[in-house]
Amino acid sequence: MWVIIYMGDDMLLLEEIVLQEKSRIENMMSMYEAELLSLPHGVLVKKTINGKEYYYVQYREGKKVLSKYIGNSEEKVVDMRARLERRRQIETILKNLKAEYALAQKYAEVSV
Repeated sequence: MWVIIYMGDDMLLLEEIVLQEKSRIENMMSMYEAELLSLPHGVLVKKTINGKEYYYVQYREGKKVLSKYIGNSEEKVVDMRARLERRRQIETILKNLKAEYALAQKYAEVSV
């Protein structure tokens, strides 16, 4: 939490810091949102059919649950698992950045 004690030049410095922080957060959010567009969404599902394992990514489109066949190659499964995990990480980061942005916005409004 930030505490505003002094007025004058110190207040201008604090305003500048808050504006820089907002800009940094906006840039990071844009970067992560762009990366998110290139990543798959859904969950990895293993199905056993006639004793053989097949992997699918299941996801929702509206009310429908769709499955996309990945294959049974270990390389493809590991890659897809990593990409889905990266998506979850980015979603968490974006959630935190949005909270930070809201806080910076609040302080920017208070300092004006």
